[in-house]
Amino acid sequence: MEIKQQYKDAEKRTMGTVEVREAEGEEMVLEGYAAVFNSETDLGHFREVIKPGAFDDVMTNDVRALINHDPNLVLGRTTNGTLTLEQDERGLKYRVKLGGQQYAKDFYESVKRGDISQSSFAFTIDKQSWNEERTVRSVDKVRQLLDVSPVTYPAYAAATVQARDLQPEIEQVAAPAPEADTDSHKNPQPSTMNLNEMKATRAKHADRFEALVNLAEQENRDWTNNEQEEADLCKREVERLDGKIARRAAHEDMIARQAQMGGSSISEYKEINKINRSFSLARAVQAASFGKSLEGAEAEWAQEASREFQMRGLQMSGQIGIPGSALFRAGAADNFQAGATGDGSGFVPTNVPGVIDALRAPTLAEQIGTTVINNATGNLKFPRVSVKASGTEETEVSADANSGMELDEVTLSPTRVAAKTLYSKQLILQGGSQVDAMIARELAAGLNATIDEAFFTAAAAGAGDITTNAGGNTTLDAALVYAMEGAVLAGHGDFARCRWIMSPKGWEVSKPEAAVTSVSALWSNGLFDGFQANATPYLVDTGAGATGQVLFGDFGASMLLAFFGGIDLLVDPYSNAGTAQIALHVNKFYDAAVRQADALACANDVA
Repeated sequence: MEIKQQYKDAEKRTMGTVEVREAEGEEMVLEGYAAVFNSETDLGHFREVIKPGAFDDVMTNDVRALINHDPNLVLGRTTNGTLTLEQDERGLKYRVKLGGQQYAKDFYESVKRGDISQSSFAFTIDKQSWNEERTVRSVDKVRQLLDVSPVTYPAYAAATVQARDLQPEIEQVAAPAPEADTDSHKNPQPSTMNLNEMKATRAKHADRFEALVNLAEQENRDWTNNEQEEADLCKREVERLDGKIARRAAHEDMIARQAQMGGSSISEYKEINKINRSFSLARAVQAASFGKSLEGAEAEWAQEASREFQMRGLQMSGQIGIPGSALFRAGAADNFQAGATGDGSGFVPTNVPGVIDALRAPTLAEQIGTTVINNATGNLKFPRVSVKASGTEETEVSADANSGMELDEVTLSPTRVAAKTLYSKQLILQGGSQVDAMIARELAAGLNATIDEAFFTAAAAGAGDITTNAGGNTTLDAALVYAMEGAVLAGHGDFARCRWIMSPKGWEVSKPEAAVTSVSALWSNGLFDGFQANATPYLVDTGAGATGQVLFGDFGASMLLAFFGGIDLLVDPYSNAGTAQIALHVNKFYDAAVRQADALACANDVA
């Protein structure tokens, strides 16, 4: 039972080379590298490197040599001496003496003919580390090495196997070049490979060709027959992929242009809603935690999210993805704003039962009427008036004066926001819609907090500063309120869309303004001087909360918020395995900027 669980939890990698040799007499020997150090392996959702010394503590493990990781087809074993392991500067080297079983003889002939040309190894991880972007994982220590296996369908085409004797070399028959691209652990067919996967496959063939050249030069010799055949195969694959990459790039460019034009049919929205209802976050996390492939709605959305990110020139880093089309409600053309009244009506409410809806709970920035652009593609540039136009009165025949108006641009570029949350494995295994919604709300809250903080920081920095006491605290009174409203009106802000946004201290000091005997109280019936108001911790209280910050303005005219694609989640079941926890890293791309600063007014240090 324990062995079955070990294999269930094991990971498999194909990255080393192996040679089949015929020793003296009738003995058949398989020798090669199960793993190569410091060689990046693309796992689709991230890349991986095996570090030197990773196998230091597992060299005495009971390791088998298998065919295609099949425990029913054993070629050798370390405990009986038929399989030996050692490490050198290149990687983990192994040597297995084949027995007289018919399957071993047949397999040996298949490798010798060139029908089998790669190998793999199965292991569990003890210690790992990530780069800052969490795109490359380093396997620092292997917990257990389970097997080394020549394979028919490898995870990675860079791993090769050659067949040759210790006797004088004989001519080998090269296996025909495969029609399908098998450089993914899921063995996708060419039609399913995306542009980045094609480029990665091409790079691996090119790297292997270069490695063959360097090896022969270092050893001051010509290529062997097998090396020549492998080099020819790499060259053909590079040339074939060059053409496919060019075609796919043109195809994806057309898709991106179509996406920019927008438009989806009612039937598409019905299909989106159907998949959304079937999607289970807990089920997806469970599959990713155990290294299994996603299925059903989870697999469909992950593929669609990956395509969306690629169309925007971005890379999805997680195993689980939700496309932007699943997150944003259908609306009229160019319906970029969160409702004309700034009530967030273009978005789903926060308290919702479904996992997709919970992940799409709007930020405060969206709820106050900010101009929002969903599913943005590439860098977005918007015209902005940097110097207002001025007019002069002229006679009927006099020359027009120069208005003096100057324009510049505001650019929105994808910025990644990430949040990490830990969940117990027991909770994930519990599953169900309630667990899904709870996890989704917590993940969305983490993302929204970061986005709102950046948004309001940008708004406060770009707004016109209304100060009544230079160098000291600003009294929040009617005079300040009217001055801020007048500034926004002069900046062509639309009062029908204006709002007050206050920091915690700003909200606190504003409340006494309602406790007056005058009929013109600033706070009345939940409105501040007749405008809706919100409090947020993302405006800055200064001096340990002694003074606050207050914003007033037309956020639809003054601010821009863009989202680039949907959401992707990276499941890390290893880093916190000792405490039976799973780490979820949720990623999203966005940007926010001030477009019309005059439509905003800010008061700092209010007391």
